[in-house]
Amino acid sequence: MNTRSIEVVRLTAWAAIVGGIFAYLNVAFMLMVTQGDMRMTFDGAAMLSLPAETRELFRYSMFADVLGFYLPMVVIGGYFWASFREQAGPLGDMAVLAILLYVMLGVTGASLQLATLHPLADLHAAGDAAARAAAEAAWSSIAIGSQKGLWWCEGPVVLFWGLVVGKQLKAAGWGKSILWPLTLVGWCFGLFFVTGFFAQLDEVNRALLVVVVLVFPLWLIMFGTQLLSRRPGFVASARP
Repeated sequence: MNTRSIEVVRLTAWAAIVGGIFAYLNVAFMLMVTQGDMRMTFDGAAMLSLPAETRELFRYSMFADVLGFYLPMVVIGGYFWASFREQAGPLGDMAVLAILLYVMLGVTGASLQLATLHPLADLHAAGDAAARAAAEAAWSSIAIGSQKGLWWCEGPVVLFWGLVVGKQLKAAGWGKSILWPLTLVGWCFGLFFVTGFFAQLDEVNRALLVVVVLVFPLWLIMFGTQLLSRRPGFVASARP
């Protein structure tokens, strides 16, 4: 493996590790804001009435979301595509497009909420009853559109990417400690998409989301750590 290849491996590994840390920060900040009830984020009156410090925690959560669950996947997805391009063939090309779509959906949803919370809260605090009602409706629309629209559509693309990448990782000799979390996250994403369509399955949908936000960062950290520990001559598509 040449120096450039080693640098790419290290970049990918550290992107995964740092991404996993930021993903857990996203969860921690969100719990501090909502006390575990994510439905609060859809309530315009509740969110816009929060103290400025608490609203800032929500913005930190969205910032950590972008740096945790999304942007590192550009590096990781590109690394897998380059490593498995010949073996995966057209499915590999489809998988890299799928993970890029996931990143676009996720960053759009998070950045919309990050950017609009404070301005709408200021309007809510300074306006009359009509302005407050309009601000509350605007926030609820943004939050629901982001979380139950943009983020909901992540489900099938992550499932597809996980299945394609998981197959290639297994063929390359990666162990179960990397494969089972990836498989679990992929299927939970897929089921999250299906259950999100049915209001009566809302509790199941939230449970699947909990699994994703706890296991996906774990997979990122484990993958990055194991990638760093692989011997220098290791190539992702070859058995160790």
